[in-house]
Amino acid sequence: MRFRRLRDILIYLIIIVCISAIVISQIYLTMSADSDTEDATLFTTSKTLNFTGVIVRDESLVYTSYLGGGVLTYDIDDGSRVSNGSSIAKIYNSYTQIYNRHEIEKLEEEIEALEKAQDNGTTDYVQPEFISTQISEQYKELIADIRTQDLEDLNSERVELLKLMCILNVSSNVESDYTDRISVLTERLNTLEVSLVNAVATVSASSSGYFTSVVDGYESDLTTDGISDLTVDDINAIVASPQKDTAMSSNVIGKLFSDYKWQMVGVIYTDDRYFVNESFDLTFTSVGKTYNVTVESITATGNGNEAIIVLSCDQMDETVAASRVVDVEIQFGTYTGIKVSRSAIRFQNGQKGVYVVSGGQTEFRYIDVIYEGDDYVLSAVTTEDGYLSLYDSVLLDPVSTTEGQSGTTDEESESEDSEAEEEDTVEEDDNSE
Repeated sequence: MRFRRLRDILIYLIIIVCISAIVISQIYLTMSADSDTEDATLFTTSKTLNFTGVIVRDESLVYTSYLGGGVLTYDIDDGSRVSNGSSIAKIYNSYTQIYNRHEIEKLEEEIEALEKAQDNGTTDYVQPEFISTQISEQYKELIADIRTQDLEDLNSERVELLKLMCILNVSSNVESDYTDRISVLTERLNTLEVSLVNAVATVSASSSGYFTSVVDGYESDLTTDGISDLTVDDINAIVASPQKDTAMSSNVIGKLFSDYKWQMVGVIYTDDRYFVNESFDLTFTSVGKTYNVTVESITATGNGNEAIIVLSCDQMDETVAASRVVDVEIQFGTYTGIKVSRSAIRFQNGQKGVYVVSGGQTEFRYIDVIYEGDDYVLSAVTTEDGYLSLYDSVLLDPVSTTEGQSGTTDEESESEDSEAEEEDTVEEDDNSE
C-alpha cells in the first residue's frame, strides 16, 4: 500500500514537471519570437535610377541675313514643326510694334468671348448651375497657375473665365448683352491696327524640321553618330558647362533638327544590365514631365560599376526642344510582394526561404524573390504549399532557434553549389574524352 502511494506521487510529480516544462518552453518561445520576429506584410516599391543626362540630336543653326537694328519676335513656339520656307521669326523696327501685335491678339480673343457669351445659341440652352460649376473650376485652375507661376496660358485662361461669367450673366438676365463693351474693344483694336508697319526682315526655315530658339554652342559638337565616341570626361564636361560662352552670335536666331526623335547619354553607377532594349518612363525632375524611352545600351567603363547609358525617345515638345542638360529619373518598374528582411533568409535544398513560427514550432517556408533591395527582398504572393504567406511570423535571425533542425545554412548551400559545379566539370571532361 505504501509502495503504491509512493508510486502514484512519483507519477504525479513527473506529470507536473513535464507540464511545467512545456508551459515554460512555450512562454520562452513566445517571448523570444516576439522580440526576434516580424509579420510578413505586403510592400510596394519602385526601382529608380537618377542621373544627369545630355540630350543629343542632329542640329543645324538658323541664321538671319539682316544685320541692321530692330527687335526679334518669333512666329512659332519652341518645339514646333516647320516646313521649308515657312516663317520662323520677324524683325521689327521697335518693341512697340511687337507690343501692339500682342495687344491686338488679346483684344481679338476678348471680343470673340463676349460675342459668344451674348449669342442666343449659347445662352438659351445653358443651365446656370452647370455654368457656375465651370466658373468655380476655371477660377481654381487660374489661381493654381498663379501660385505655381505657370503663366504661359494665363491670358487664355483669363479669357475663358470671362466668357463663362458673361454667359452666366446673360442667361441669368443680369446683363442683356455686351454690345457697348464690344464696341469699345473694337475701336481700340482698329487704332492699334492702323499703327502697324511691316517687319523689316523675315527669317524663314531653310529646311523642314523642329525649331527651338535656344542655342547652347554644342550644335556641331554633338551628333547621334558620335554618341559612341563620347567618354565619361566628355559627358561630365558638358554637364558642368551646359552652355558655351560663344553660343549665340548676332545673326543666329535658333536651331533646327530634322527628326522628332532624340537620344540621351549619361553616366550611371549600377551593376544592372538587364534593362537594355526595354522601355521605361523617364522623368525630367525639374519640371515633372515624363517621357517613354528605350534603353539603347549600357556600356561599362571598367571603373567599378560606372557605366554610360544611352536612351532614345520619339516624343517631342517645347521642354525637350529647349533642353540640353537635364536631371532625370528612370522608373524601371513597380513591384509588390511580401517584404522579407535579408537577415531572415536561409537556404534549404539550395532554395531560398525563411523560418516562421507556427503553432509554437519553427517551420521552413520557401520564398520566390521578385525584387531585391539593399536590406530586404520581395517575395511573390502565392498560395502554393510550402511558401511564405502573408502575416506569417518570420524569424529575423533563426540561427540559434533552428539549430539542430533540418536544412542548410548559407555556407552549406554555397558548398553544395560548388560541389555541383565540380561534378558538372567532371562530366564535361568525361564527355570530351
